Amino acid sequence: MLTFFVIAWMTLLKEFQNKLNKSAILYGPKDIRIEDTPMPILNSDEVLIKSTDVSICATEVKYWYYGIPNAPKGTKIIQGHELGGIIEDIGSCQNFEKSMRVAVDPSIWCGICDMCINGISNLCRNLQFMSLPPVDGGFQQFYKVPSKNVHPIPSDIPPDCASMVEPVCVVLNAISDAKKISGSFDDKVIAIVGAGSLGLILTQALRLYGSPRMICVLELLLYRLKMAERFGADVLINPNLDKSIEAIMDVTKGLGADIVFEVSGDFEAYQIASNISKPAGSIIIVGIPVDQDYIPIKSIIARRAGLALKFVRRFNPKDFPQAIELIASGKVNVIDLISHKFPIEEISQAFELLHQHLDNALKVIIHPHQES
Repeated sequence: MLTFFVIAWMTLLKEFQNKLNKSAILYGPKDIRIEDTPMPILNSDEVLIKSTDVSICATEVKYWYYGIPNAPKGTKIIQGHELGGIIEDIGSCQNFEKSMRVAVDPSIWCGICDMCINGISNLCRNLQFMSLPPVDGGFQQFYKVPSKNVHPIPSDIPPDCASMVEPVCVVLNAISDAKKISGSFDDKVIAIVGAGSLGLILTQALRLYGSPRMICVLELLLYRLKMAERFGADVLINPNLDKSIEAIMDVTKGLGADIVFEVSGDFEAYQIASNISKPAGSIIIVGIPVDQDYIPIKSIIARRAGLALKFVRRFNPKDFPQAIELIASGKVNVIDLISHKFPIEEISQAFELLHQHLDNALKVIIHPHQES
C-alpha cells in the first residue's frame, strides 16, 4: 500500500512539475530572477515552443544594465528574441508537426494594416515584439507564438544555430535597405562600425550581394577585429589605437566611404560614421543607443555632405527563409560566433560576461532546459 501511495505521489509531483515553466524575469537594472511561471495556454492559431537555444542580443544587455526604456516603474519582462526551439504542441494549424525544429520570428505583426499589406510588416502599426512589454520573450522553457511566426529549419543547421537566424535576418534587411538608397555595392568602399555578431555577419554577407572594392571594419575589441579579418574584412581599424577618420581617409585616398553601416549602437560611433562618409554617401543605422534619446550626427555635417541616413527597423518575414538557407549552406558562418553557453539559472553571469566583454565573449547562448 505504501508503495502505491509513493508511486501515486511521484506521478502527481511529476505532472505538477511538468506544468511549471522555468523563466528568467527581468525586474529592473541588473535584477533578473529565475521563477516558475504558468505554462502557456494555446489559442487555435498558436504553436507551443520548447525553447532549446536563445542567444543574447547586445540590445538586451543594455536593457539588462539600464532597464527597459520608457517602461513604467515596476514593469517586469522575460527577455529573449533570438529564438530556436522544438514544437511541443500545436493549436488547430495543419502546417507543422510536433518535435519539428524551428526558428521563431519574434515580431508579432497584425497583417491587416497598410504597412503589413505593403510587405513591410517590420513597420506594422500594431507591432508587438517578444521580449518587450507586454509580450514575453524566450528566456523560459516554453512559450507560445502565432503559427505564422514559426519557420521550420533543416537538419543540417547545427544545434544552437536556430537562434542565430534572427540576427542574420536583421543583416539581410539592412543590406536590402542599403541597396534601395545606394544601389549596387560593386566597386564601393563600405565601412562597418562595430564588429559584434551583427557586424561580423554583415562582413560575410556583403560579398554575397555584390563586389565591394573594400570592406573596412572599425572595432574597439581586438579579438573581434581578428574575427572580422577572418570573415573577409580588407581594412581593420581600432579607434583606440588608430585615428579612425584619418585611417579611412588614408585607405580611400581622401574620399571617404561610400556606405557606412553603424551596427554598434554606441554613442560615439555615430560621430565616426558621419565623419568617414564621403559626400553623397549613405549611413545605414542599425544600432540604436538605449541610454540616449538621440544620435549625435551633426546636421551641418550631414547636410553639407548630402548624406543619406537610413534607419533599419529589424526585418521582415521574407528574410527568414533566406537567412535559414544561408546558415544551412554555410555561406554565412554563425556557429563560430558562438563563444559561450549557459543554463538559464546562470543567465545573470551570461549578461555580466557580455557587458564586461570578458573572456572574448561574442555570442552567448542560453539553454532553458539545461541543468546547471
